[in-house]
Amino acid sequence: MTDLVFDVTVCLLLVTASIGLVVTADAGADTGVGRDTAAIDADGVASSLATSTATVTYSLAPGVEAADPSLLDAGGVDARELDRTAHGSLAGLLARATLGAVTVDGVRLTSARDDFRARAAARVASELPTRGVSVAVAWTPFPGSPVRATDALGPEPPSSETVHSATLDVPSGFPAAREDAVAASDDGFDAVARVAANRTVAGLFPPALARLALRGDEPVSTLMTHRYERAGALVNASVAPEVAREETRAANADLAAALAPRFADAMRARYDTPRAAAEAVSVGRVTVVVRTWSA
Repeated sequence: MTDLVFDVTVCLLLVTASIGLVVTADAGADTGVGRDTAAIDADGVASSLATSTATVTYSLAPGVEAADPSLLDAGGVDARELDRTAHGSLAGLLARATLGAVTVDGVRLTSARDDFRARAAARVASELPTRGVSVAVAWTPFPGSPVRATDALGPEPPSSETVHSATLDVPSGFPAAREDAVAASDDGFDAVARVAANRTVAGLFPPALARLALRGDEPVSTLMTHRYERAGALVNASVAPEVAREETRAANADLAAALAPRFADAMRARYDTPRAAAEAVSVGRVTVVVRTWSA
């Protein structure tokens, strides 16, 4: 199985170069962009993250260790089967790495991308100014969702400094949801939540590719089975029979049905109206925020 297919099947879709740069820098921001300048331009750093590319090599061993340690023993998978390579923009690599750390109520879904996260962070950090900059990455189906993924590079800015910022929206690879959520908002919070839950699960487990993974060689099949089992445990849904039969659409439906009421409760707690909740749905994007200050 190719690395691209594997990436998709474990919800780390290859982020394309179509990154939207939304500048939110404060008025009068400094314009230095070199490593040694006293003030770094947030826009310049964000643009560099969007346009500069890199290649990262990493291992799936941490995920296999969590899913089935016996695969790492003699007679298990060939060590070469654990090696992967990822290439993309710096912002895209950060987005992919962050999506590898999806949590439900603060509990990690899997550890399959732990090594990738560490290596991608180190690679991106090597391209950043050494001081006066931090990068925060976040994905969530909607603000206040119990499902989310976050990561950060660099220190928090000193409270005494003026902070400038710029934001990148990176496609998550999950199915778009906002338009359908808005259309469903006339039917209430539950309808909006069902749209968000269905698209979230479809992004975490693209059904055709998840089925391909379940039918694949080790360690891909074990990692996908483990991913489904973990998701079922975290949202209190029984998906083992469907996964055993490789019925990924049925398994996804069970996961979404369990997740939707939790989404609806979170939306009611945060938003005044279903329309407001629908307009906040952000399944399809990962947000990268660059902050800079005088170092």
